[in-house]
Amino acid sequence: AIKSNSGHRLAPSRFEEDAMPPGHASIWGSWYCMKTHRWGFRCCRATQRSAQPCRPLCDASIAFSATEVEPESQATEKAKDLEWKPRETFNTSEGFVAFALRRLSRLWMAWLRDGTLAAHARKRDLGSSTASVVLSEKTAQQAACGIEEFCSRLYQQLLAPELVSKLQEMCILIQAREYAQANKVYVDMAVGTRKWLTDLPVFVRFDAKRQDTDVSWTPDSGANPVDEAGVRSHVVLLRRLLTVSQAALPNPDPSRNCG
Repeated sequence: AIKSNSGHRLAPSRFEEDAMPPGHASIWGSWYCMKTHRWGFRCCRATQRSAQPCRPLCDASIAFSATEVEPESQATEKAKDLEWKPRETFNTSEGFVAFALRRLSRLWMAWLRDGTLAAHARKRDLGSSTASVVLSEKTAQQAACGIEEFCSRLYQQLLAPELVSKLQEMCILIQAREYAQANKVYVDMAVGTRKWLTDLPVFVRFDAKRQDTDVSWTPDSGANPVDEAGVRSHVVLLRRLLTVSQAALPNPDPSRNCG
């Protein structure tokens, strides 16, 4: 890592280093085309950083079964993947958000496997709609696939910095078990920061089963930034991960939990 005179770690580029984008078996810059004099991916020899994936985004290594028996070496590697890493260890916000999303997804499956979620569901009476989502292995696997697609967008740095900043804030709040604050950030992304007296929505309703927020705007309100970026379904995944995390690791202070 490059360090300044003051000892602070400097990012050598605006891209996350040594990050293997979802859908590729090598990092961008691992191959050089002598004909076009451009860098690319060794796995598929594509020279565009935003090249289409050359392998499935969701495979058995991502959406493993909760009943699968893993070798000890693989279990050890997965345990390392579950360890939290602070934001300052990443070169970019996109790299941090991708890490946090994948970690939450893997924790979901781990909590299903060790019975943590089932135990808390009985203890806290989550309700049938929420419990059906939280305790569903199929839903957890689908979320893992969706997160890989989201990570692909993040690694290509296609999202507006303001949106990435909110995603980062929400991930940090979930890790700190500040679920109520994290939900406020989610609502801000899902609904948008609008002048409520002039751009009043017809209705705002949270659907517990789908873990999504339904918003109907007045005709002249314009598009929501999340919709413009085409990542609403991915942002909903993060809200679902919030629900799962709170179910497994609730804040001891009820006021800091999301109702």
